[in-house]
Amino acid sequence: MCGIAGIYGGVERNRLKSMTSALRHRGPDDETYWIHPQGIVGFGHRRLSIIDLECGRQPMMNEDGNVVVVFNGEIYNYRELREELRSRGHTLTTQSDTEAIVHLYEECGVDVAKKLRGMFAIAIWDDRERQLILIRDRAGKKPLYYCSSDAEFLFASEIKGIVAAGGKNRDLNPRAIRGYLAWGAVPAPETIYREVRVLRPGHVLVMRDGHVIREVPYWQLRFVPKTSVSRGDAIARIDAKLREAVRLRLRSDVPVGTFLSGGIDSGIITAMASQEHPGRLTTITIGFEDAAFDERPLAKQVADRYGTDHQEIVVRPNVAEDLPRIAAAYDQPFGDSSAVPSYYVAKAARQFVKVVLNGDGGDELFAGYRRYIAGRLADRLGPLDSAALRPLWSLMSWALPTPRGFRTGYAFAHRLIRGLSLPADRRAAAWTVDGFDQTALHTLGMSNGGLPGIPDGGPINNDDPLVRAALAELGGLGPLDSMLGFDFLTILPNDLLVKMDIATMAHSLEARSPMLDHELIELAATLPESLKLSGFSTKPLLRSLAAKYLPEEVCRAPKRGFEAPVTRWLKEELHDMVTDTILSQRGLIRELLDRTVVEGLLENRSGLDPARWSRRVWLLFMLGLWDVQVRRAVEPAAAL
Repeated sequence: MCGIAGIYGGVERNRLKSMTSALRHRGPDDETYWIHPQGIVGFGHRRLSIIDLECGRQPMMNEDGNVVVVFNGEIYNYRELREELRSRGHTLTTQSDTEAIVHLYEECGVDVAKKLRGMFAIAIWDDRERQLILIRDRAGKKPLYYCSSDAEFLFASEIKGIVAAGGKNRDLNPRAIRGYLAWGAVPAPETIYREVRVLRPGHVLVMRDGHVIREVPYWQLRFVPKTSVSRGDAIARIDAKLREAVRLRLRSDVPVGTFLSGGIDSGIITAMASQEHPGRLTTITIGFEDAAFDERPLAKQVADRYGTDHQEIVVRPNVAEDLPRIAAAYDQPFGDSSAVPSYYVAKAARQFVKVVLNGDGGDELFAGYRRYIAGRLADRLGPLDSAALRPLWSLMSWALPTPRGFRTGYAFAHRLIRGLSLPADRRAAAWTVDGFDQTALHTLGMSNGGLPGIPDGGPINNDDPLVRAALAELGGLGPLDSMLGFDFLTILPNDLLVKMDIATMAHSLEARSPMLDHELIELAATLPESLKLSGFSTKPLLRSLAAKYLPEEVCRAPKRGFEAPVTRWLKEELHDMVTDTILSQRGLIRELLDRTVVEGLLENRSGLDPARWSRRVWLLFMLGLWDVQVRRAVEPAAAL
């Protein structure tokens, strides 16, 4: 685990050093560089030492020096790959996973990633072909940003690494701002800056002679053909494959623990890890004094069952002091409020371990959100789900009172009716977006020239590039698979995995996600829809598996997100800070949005329910904090 950076096209050591130094938090243990003898290309590396602590330094090259590799992440099947490479005559002199990539590239070329089982962002210089290759893992666990111009090509693990190189790469991207206000995170492959992009998950980019000659997928999520399997066999296969994924992710030369919440995903991971770990496993749980957001009692039941070295940390956050630091860590506006507890649990875990396992991916693979139930139910309504009746459903959705929360039975029914007012292929996006919808964006003044170049309709119709790309990959699937696939391609890599990567790396902590093992992903995708969601209970297959490992009370507990008391914070601890930030006389919000409408939102003149009100205010607040902490902190306001 580490931070990587590089320059292609006339390398200046000081610039490369500035880029790499900006990533110090990702790798505080070591700092190394490699520059081509002719100055064509240069790599920088900040190391968080996890495997082969003595000899695993990067960048690493083959015996002839014509293949050079720098990478961020972990290759969990590196031991098996090393044995295979030795059997083919390769000489390996370290015990690191990096060296396996070097020699595997000699065997497979640009197809190297197809044999890797792990999380990774890789840069390879092939001196024989004079080509630079960038590769990102299948799910998007590890980030990789790049900026291309006629003169040079820059890449880094975080945008701050590219910004540190200087140059004119900080003009704001209007579409990204609008996308952020809808989704709560900037939709990839774009970023907040026009000239900076993120390499998409499961893709490889090849650059030669100063030009990107291709950027193509080496892996894509496939839901067909379906596996013919009984429910019992499906659970057994998940059990075996997940246990294998956990076992591989326990490989480390430093202490490993788990994030343990009160949910079944982290509970199953902890149960399997405690059984596979050679010693007593460390588990870390955080809680708030507000009982509504505290899952410590359920987590402790799991810890007690497996005799873990359990660490409970009660968070009494000074959010006014910590939020600017959190906002700055993300490089882009980031509006997922669970970034706050994620930041605190990572900070707590780093006191005890250097590597943690988590339950990320369980909801997106095994149908953990109630909107999946709504999607399947809508599909079964037959004639009631027709184009002729959509105006009726639309009228009902408009006439019915807005739900007072997101997780009530009435909220579910309201969401279902709203979905029936839309064509089936638009429901996944409409149900996923929980920020400013199309109407609210117009009300904010977003269609009045504040963001030039954005067509009317906003980011939640099928003209949005993110939605369009996802739908193109998911055509012809059943209602559940299309929604699972949509979330896998959108909110998982753009929001949830960004949150975990930044929160953990800000504290020099490595997070590993067994449920995002690509072999388990492929298994889950090809299971029949009827097994993945058969009734009104989310994650039925994982719940059945949980019964084997977890206390009954944990299995029966209602789903909770990793949440924080945001509404209270906005009204109490953060009230003055929120008002000052959003209504500042200078800055991005002042430049882009209708001030009268923003003031009305802060005062909730339209009577939004508390959950929806706090969500929208939080999005504006974090946009304003990012503007202060990142955009204006580096240099004067960049042009739109």
